Amino acid sequence: MKQNYELAYIISSKLSEEAAQEISRKINNLVQENQGIVSESQLAKKIALGYPIKKEVFAWFQDTFFTLEPSVLALLEKSLKEEKNILRYSVLKTVKPRVKKPARTLKKPKAISQEKQPSQKVELGEIEKKLAEILKESNESE
Repeated sequence: MKQNYELAYIISSKLSEEAAQEISRKINNLVQENQGIVSESQLAKKIALGYPIKKEVFAWFQDTFFTLEPSVLALLEKSLKEEKNILRYSVLKTVKPRVKKPARTLKKPKAISQEKQPSQKVELGEIEKKLAEILKESNESE
């Protein structure tokens, strides 16, 4: 029975973006040749590494979600180890297949009706009188 997996790997930054994409195509083709289904494969992104790996501080990061027979997974891992330009990789078993969700749209805020928010106009003179009262009360309490 096929199992869902997530494969995350880091490709050497010494390679160009096209060469990094070629490695990811090669891995996706390997999954598909072994009756696997690649459900999502993002474009490689150049990232700064948290610590140097093989004296490199930048690398191409690739994330792929696929479905494959567990018996074939060893073959995939063997080919990942043999690839000299892959610095690190991680294969995780996932519960359900990854499906791209449509982008969320923002809802417009509801208009506030004038009935709910009545506008109150206050004269400048009224504000000054109120401030004088407050200041007078605070001076008396001291």
